[in-house]
Parts: sequence; structure tokens; C-alpha cells
Amino acid sequence: MTAVPREDPPVEGLAFGPLLRTLRIAADLTLEQLAERSGVSDRAISDMERGVSRGPQARIVTAVAAALALSPEQHAALTGAARAGRRRGQPAAQGRCPLPRRVADFTGRRAELDSVRALGEAARAELPAPVVLVSGAPGLGKTSLAVQAAAQTADAFPDGQFFLDLRGLDARPLTPTAVLDRLVHAVEPGAGPTPRDVDDAAALWRTVVGGRRILVLLDNAAHEGQVRPALPAEGPAAVVVTSRRTLGGLEGVHRLPLEPLPEAASVALLAGIVTHRTADADGLRQLACLCAHVPLALRIAGNRLASRPAWTAGDLVTRLSAHEHRLDALAVGDLQVKAAFALSYQQLSGIGRRLFRRLAAVPGPSTAVELAAVLVEETPARTEDALDELIDLGLLQQGGDGRFFLHDLLRLYAQGELEREESAQDRANADRRAADWLLDTTIVAGRWFEPAYGAPAPGATRYVELDSADTAREWLQAEGDNWLPALRRAAAEGAHQRVVDVAESLHWFSDLWAHWEHWAEVFALSSAAADGLGDDHLRAVHRGYLAWAYIYPRSEPEEGLRQAELAYEHARRAGDEDQQGWARFYCSYASARLGRFDVAMRHAQESVALFRSVRDWQGLPQSLVILGRTLRDAGRYEEALAAYAEVIEIVTTPETALPRHIVLISQLSAMQAMIELHGGLDQWQRMVELADEALRLNEELRHQKFTVAVLRLRATAHEGLGDRPAAAADLRATMLLQRELGDEAGQRETVQRLDALGASAP
Repeated sequence: MTAVPREDPPVEGLAFGPLLRTLRIAADLTLEQLAERSGVSDRAISDMERGVSRGPQARIVTAVAAALALSPEQHAALTGAARAGRRRGQPAAQGRCPLPRRVADFTGRRAELDSVRALGEAARAELPAPVVLVSGAPGLGKTSLAVQAAAQTADAFPDGQFFLDLRGLDARPLTPTAVLDRLVHAVEPGAGPTPRDVDDAAALWRTVVGGRRILVLLDNAAHEGQVRPALPAEGPAAVVVTSRRTLGGLEGVHRLPLEPLPEAASVALLAGIVTHRTADADGLRQLACLCAHVPLALRIAGNRLASRPAWTAGDLVTRLSAHEHRLDALAVGDLQVKAAFALSYQQLSGIGRRLFRRLAAVPGPSTAVELAAVLVEETPARTEDALDELIDLGLLQQGGDGRFFLHDLLRLYAQGELEREESAQDRANADRRAADWLLDTTIVAGRWFEPAYGAPAPGATRYVELDSADTAREWLQAEGDNWLPALRRAAAEGAHQRVVDVAESLHWFSDLWAHWEHWAEVFALSSAAADGLGDDHLRAVHRGYLAWAYIYPRSEPEEGLRQAELAYEHARRAGDEDQQGWARFYCSYASARLGRFDVAMRHAQESVALFRSVRDWQGLPQSLVILGRTLRDAGRYEEALAAYAEVIEIVTTPETALPRHIVLISQLSAMQAMIELHGGLDQWQRMVELADEALRLNEELRHQKFTVAVLRLRATAHEGLGDRPAAAADLRATMLLQRELGDEAGQRETVQRLDALGASAP
């Protein structure tokens, strides 16, 4: 097959930067590929193409020309353009600073566009002149949004719209004087020389712009000092500023921080680009997710797909699914996601770069200052400053809960820089520090809720002060997505005792966070670790915990019963009556959930007897609650009420009292059962009274599933009393909590009850 000769691109009349870009694209090379072939850095090539470096040295031109395999004519043209760029003293051409071309398929950002369009109305009346700052991470489409909004507000600014790239990411951004000079001569081409003093130049600019209904778009700002002198003092002029930085020092501006697009807008953007064939909606959704809903990445992916008619969306999804190649694959022509990120990364301080790289080692999706400090080996104060630097440059986001996170593409870029700039040993040390700190802190936090431990000694944890049960609870919940991967790692490394210690510390805390979906995994890891240690006592303990996780959070009582039976066998071999009592407690719990009430009663009675014999005041109240339920199911209400009354007596009597949170767990379990019993006896008012008291006690415990159960029972009592509005109020509150818990089946049942009352759902 004969190869089709490549047609040389036109080169006449082009300046060095545009010519180099034309020749590189004609050679089908990315910036990185040309840099690798020529030995010239990709940043230097980028500077040359963008006109920052207009006349590079001859040796650099020769190296680039050789890498591009240029013809003699092309080589001569490139050399001549470089020589022309090195000439000094030529005056810069004055321009009108027109708006750049807007993208025809701009999608989404309706709320943001409305905010910028409101400038047109505001400019007529507001003093001072209205200013909008559009900020955000690389690739989020700040300039595209600003240009789109400017085009849509053209009628509001009949005296003109002006665009100026402030080159905020260049090695030498435009100086404030240069900004003012270009703006003055764009708006009034016949103006004389601009003063060199910034204040004098700003005064001239305000004079020139005064009374004119114009829009000025200042793109890619480096810092506040570059922008502030160019802001008109009064309307009807208006200004839109874009920057990767937050420019927190600018006062009196309307801020529009951009985030990745919503999924629907991401898919719509892709569909708008891929117009040559029927779009695969599911494939486009997957593609949008892999692009982290970042407009630049979406546009690149869409262009790649549109330029290859034989590809389906699924083909590109397959290519992008490999994490290590995704950023390299998100490149087409001169558009590259990696290059956009690199420009911001290069602006960071040394500690900022190190922190950004190491955030890729955070196991979960987000982090707090303390874990970041462990990774970067700095104090929390210095780490917080570095986090602010990352946020300011758009390389990090902070959620409403105060935690910090990278979107998927930035995380991949950070991972690449981590592997490129740090040794394998340094990376391993950072991972080890983070894992050890997470597990050490988890143990201390969890032991707040264990009767044998309680409050830790001062200084027991590094960086985090767990000075109350509430702070311990908040830390465990906030860092769950980080300490769980650290626990998995310890299990994979065979650190059996470490895994057992962590899980043991979380035993009573797990009751306070029962709706968390990972308890079965935590206790499965600790059960396997107990097997590895060959200790029947530990096997019994942790198989019991695992039984609870299957019975209650997972609602899989059959598997829970199997684990409880295993726990009993281990306890029996160990001769441990206390653990036999716990195992029979779990057997009773599971059997009751399975509707095997006779078996449940037998196991509950055995559990109560075992706990009485060893005087276990933690276990006895739990087994009495289960016994009461089995007695209730057998219709023996008075005996059931007596069992529950004994529970409350045990946990509230000083001689047998337990730590406060365990008292509450036991007391509330008994009270819930008593409320149900009074319902069976149609004692509606007593149900309401007990429910009110239980909910008051639970304000301290904050157990959401318990709140749902009691609210549903109180709604039943209100119905029994004929108070339909009160019943509906309880059911609406129930439904809001069920939404938080993700309980879809419960929500459907609550909606049915509200419908029966003739009430609407919240």
C-alpha cells in the first residue's frame, strides 16, 4: 500500500509561536512528545508557542527543527521567525482587544450565566462599577463562561466589549501598567502615552472609561495588584475577571467559584460535540464520569470521539478506564488536561507542591488538616497555609464540612507527580506514616466508648485533641473512609494483633454508628485476624461482633446466626462462659429476626443464666432485652415488662451502673420494647409518654435508627388517640431521617402511612 504524502502546512507570514504550533500539529506531536524528542522542556515549548518566548536561541530552534523532521524550507522559515522575534525596540501593535471566539456548543452554567448577564442591568445604576470574579480549578471553563456571557450581554454595552489576557500563569505576567496601557489604547486608540506610574495610569484609565457603557473582560489574572488598578470607579462600565486564584484581597466583587459540571450538563456537552452519529447515552455517562465532569476533559474526549467515526463511546471509555493512562489519553491536538494542571502546579511553593503530590496518598476521598500534616511532615499550621495555597490556585476543593478533596483527574495528576518526583522509599514512608497515624488515632478515639478505657491521657494522639466523647465520635465518623483502608492494609500485611486491637476498640462505638455500611467488613477482618492468632477467646469475641453486624446493620440474620453459632463453639472450647453468654445473645437476636421465636427464647434464657453466673453487667441487660422481646412475641406481656424493668434497674443502679453511653443504649433498647408492648395493650397515652422520654434521652446518644423506630411508634400512638396531625408530623420527621439513612423501603412504607392519613410527604 502506497503511503499518502503529508501536505506541508502554510508557513508564510507567521510569527515564531504560531508557526511552531502549526508545524508541531502537522507532525502529529503533543508538547510532551516534542519535548522528549528534542530535549527541550515542554514548558519552554509552551512558552514559545504562546509568544512568551518570541526569539529563542539558535541551538534550541535547531533541536526543535530536527525533532520535527522539517523540510529545508520549513527549517528556514522557523529560523527566520525566531530571528525576527529577537529583534529589539519594535513598538507593540495597538489593538482593540476584541473578544475571542466563543464556543458554539457551550453547555450548562445557566445560573452562572444569569449572574454575569445581570451586570448589564447593574451597570446602569450601581456605584461603584459592578465586577464579577469567575474563579476555579484548571479546565473548568472560566474563560469560555466569561466570553459566552459577554456575547449574551452585547446589547447592554453599546460602547464596546474588550478582552485582555493578563497572562497570570506566565513567568512574567502583564504588569499593572501594561494592563492599563493596553486598555486605555483599546478603548481610546488616539490617547497619548500612558504614564509609567501605576496610580497616574489608573487615573487616566478612569478618565477614559468614564461614562462609557463598556464591558471589560480581564482573563487569567495573576494577583489582585494586577487587577485592582483596572477596575473603573463608577458605572456604567462593568468588569469580568477570570482567575485560577481566588483573589481574596479584591473587595466589593461578586464571586462565581466554578465547580465541575453536573452529570446532565456533562452528558449534554459530550452529545453536542459527538453529532455525527447516534450517541450512546450510557457510554456518554460513563465517559463524563471518567472526565470528572471537567469541561476541558469533556471537550477533549468529545473531540477525540468525533474525529474517529469508527469509535463508540464505549471504546473511549475502555481507553480511559486505565488510571495510569487516563491523563495521557485526554489530549487532542494542542488541548491537554495534563498541561492545564501543570501550569497551576508550577506556580506552587515547595511545600505546596509536596502537599499536592502527597494528597494522592490519602486513602479515602477527602482529608482534614491533620492527616495532610502527617503526610507532608509539617505542623498543622504550616499545612493549613499550604492547603490554602492549593485552594487559591484551584488545585484543591473544600466541602461544606470543611474537608479537602481532589477531583479524580487532579488526583491522577498528583499521583503522577508523586511517582515522578519522589522515590519509592519516600512514597512508602508517607503511606506508612499515614496508616499508622490513622490506626493509632482510631484506637484512642474508639476506646473513649469502652468501659475499661474511657478518656485518653493528654497527648495520647498527635495533632488531634480527642478531649470528649463527641470529638472522638466526630473524628471516627469523618475519617471512616481513611482509617478503614488503613485497617484493610494492616490485614493484608498480616498484622493480626493490630487488626484485632482496632476492631476491639470500636466494639461499643459501633452501636452509636450502627447505620454505617462497613461494620461487617471491619469485624470480618478482625475475625480472620483472630483465626490467624489461633486464639479461641478472640475468635469468640470477634465472631460475636461479626454476628451483630450481619443481624443489625446488614439485616442478614441467617448469616448472623451462622457467625453466632461459630462464636459459641469457640467460646465453649475456650471454657469462656461470658463469651458463651454473648454468643447465645446473638443467636437469640438472629433467631427472633428470623421468626423462630421458640429457639430465640431458649437462647435468650441461656444467655441470661450465663451472664448472671459471671455477673456480667454489660451483657445481662442486653440479653434481658432479647428475652423480653421473645416473651412479648409469646404473648407473655407482664413477664416481658418485668424483664425490661430489670434492665433499667441494672443500668441505673450505682453498684451495677455502666458508662453513660452503654447505659443509654441499654435503657433505650428497653424503652423501645416497652413502647411496643403498651401498643399491643392499646395503651396509647402511655406509649406517647415513654416515646417522649426516649427521644429526649436519645438527644444525647443521637442514634438515628432508634429515632426512626420511636417516631414510627409514637405516630401509631397518636393515631390511636385520634390525633392525625400529630401522627402525620411524626411520620414526616421519620421520612426525613429515612432519606438521610438511604432507607428506600422504609420511605415507601412511610409514604403509604401518610397517604392513609390524607397527609403529604415532605
